Amino acid sequence: MTEKQQLPRQRTAEALAEALFPPGRVLPAPDPAAISAKVSEYVAEHPWLRRGMASGLAWIEARFFATHGKRFSRADVAERRAFLKRVSTSKATGSLVQAATTPFKAAYVLDEENQRRVGSRPRVEVPAQVESFRWEAQISRAGDFESDEELEADVVVIGTGAGGAVAAYELASRGLAVVMLEEGDYYNRTHFNGDLLEVIPKLYRAWGATTAIGNVMIPVPIGRNVGGSTTINSGTCMRPPKAILERWRTEMGLEGLTEEELDPIFSEVEEVLQVQQADPKYVGEIGDIIGGGAKKLGFKHYHPLMRNAAGCDGQGLCQFGCPTDAKQSTNVSYVPRALDRGAFLFSGFRAGKLLRDGKKIRGVVAHGYNEGKGREVKLTLRAPRVVVAAGTFMTPQYLRENGVRNSHLGRHLTIHPAGVVNGIFPEKDMANSRTIPQGYALADHADEGLMFEGGTIPFAGHGVLNNLYGDDYVRFAENYQQTAYFGFMIRDTSEGRVRRGPSRDIPWIQYRMNSHDFALFLKGIRTLARIYLAAGASEVLIPGPNEIESVRSEKELEDFMARRHKPSDFMMSAYHPLGTARISNRAQDGVCDPDHKVHGWEGLYVMDGSNVPTSLGVNPQVTIMALVSRAASKLAESVSSQENIS
Repeated sequence: MTEKQQLPRQRTAEALAEALFPPGRVLPAPDPAAISAKVSEYVAEHPWLRRGMASGLAWIEARFFATHGKRFSRADVAERRAFLKRVSTSKATGSLVQAATTPFKAAYVLDEENQRRVGSRPRVEVPAQVESFRWEAQISRAGDFESDEELEADVVVIGTGAGGAVAAYELASRGLAVVMLEEGDYYNRTHFNGDLLEVIPKLYRAWGATTAIGNVMIPVPIGRNVGGSTTINSGTCMRPPKAILERWRTEMGLEGLTEEELDPIFSEVEEVLQVQQADPKYVGEIGDIIGGGAKKLGFKHYHPLMRNAAGCDGQGLCQFGCPTDAKQSTNVSYVPRALDRGAFLFSGFRAGKLLRDGKKIRGVVAHGYNEGKGREVKLTLRAPRVVVAAGTFMTPQYLRENGVRNSHLGRHLTIHPAGVVNGIFPEKDMANSRTIPQGYALADHADEGLMFEGGTIPFAGHGVLNNLYGDDYVRFAENYQQTAYFGFMIRDTSEGRVRRGPSRDIPWIQYRMNSHDFALFLKGIRTLARIYLAAGASEVLIPGPNEIESVRSEKELEDFMARRHKPSDFMMSAYHPLGTARISNRAQDGVCDPDHKVHGWEGLYVMDGSNVPTSLGVNPQVTIMALVSRAASKLAESVSSQENIS
């Protein structure tokens, strides 16, 4: 190992690795030097990570010396383990310990032998090549550009996720010259091998680090690739509740969004996505556990979920690119259909300045990078219409940078805050990583805004996303196949805001959970814990940011729920950002009109999740696609009418 590759404070790193991973039942104690070397590989090419790791190790040494009067790296291993356990449960220091130890945990759980020992699916054997199609000739990558280019089109669509891909398909299907711009790259299933260190930086924006900050930290990972977040979602397809559509009509004046008008559009979307109920065979043991516990408690609405994955065989990698193309994310559904109808796709290009005369659109300039030539390339697209579909977080930022001024832009953010509870079933094999991560649901409380859905994560996530250390950590890791993962999300009434962050990759997301939503969140925790206990769980685990609460009986659960809680006591996440450029009849109430044209602008449209007027309480992919399909069809009709007049 070269000096550059070696971790700063190598002795501290090896002492930390030894303390973190004692021998367990099936997982042996690793070689501390080997773990340290693997962490060195992770940070070698990222100076900021290397500096952060050095600071974390220095902090551990300093904190240990302050309390023990000697160096962490020279202390007895039992002292080191006791120290980690103590400081990890403190709110002041727990996050520091977690940050410093996460790369070590990643090295431990990503080890292929350790994955085999706990029964996790081995690395996916993807084909070396797949069938090629004619439409692939219409994909151009920034890295292939020898010089700057200028083109003309009828419409430019920025983004290829649930909004942009559908818009491009609908517009191209009606004979318009369509160009799609995508900041991320195009990947197919040969790239989706399940190696998280390889696929996460390819498919996720900022390694999945986008986070809402307020009275609780809520990670909200989003995609950056051809397919956007549809490539990394769980494939769940649900129509919006009728009550939500009624609210949009009666309270918000969106008269056109009736169930009667949208029903055929939903049906068309579901046909393209091949929506059908998840096969119980691949839902796995978690379906029987939740269904059995729910039945004992008197619930009635539990069932496999509707998904866009005909032919799914339970690879367990929905959030990291489907290796079989069963999941109909837009990179395998709408984007190819758009290209097949004459659209063009330019990947690796970030949309920049809008070309305009005042508030009349003339096109857009995009920038990419040719690594081989070591230079930036510019793509100028001249078009009288631009559809922005960069997503709920990035669209407001882009519009604001290009002169759109509206008091609602970037506001009204809803995210469907989600919680998770784990059940331990010592006698069961959950087949985690070999079943559908999100294939089952409980909907008895859906009308009040509480939806329960599966949420199994890979062994790597199981081993990294926790705050356990030493013997507790190894025991938890070894119990992966006996750990039931299920979660819930709430239809939030809280609203947040999105603004420009420290970089264009990481927006500043403010979100504060209100008391109503937190009460609903607590109901989700209690309900799911009771279901596990009714199903025979030996232990129920309720994750918090600094410790995991364990309950073994209804009484212990009620004692826990009787405590005074606040949102930051729980681990939360979210996956459905909506509303930051919502549609409305008037500019005083939203950013876009009911046809998705930006109020006060000519030729500028938004078609993505940012348009959705309110929180839905269900997975929003189908809703976004239906709204965009409707809007894009209207745009195409408008263009056709203008051409006929002229």
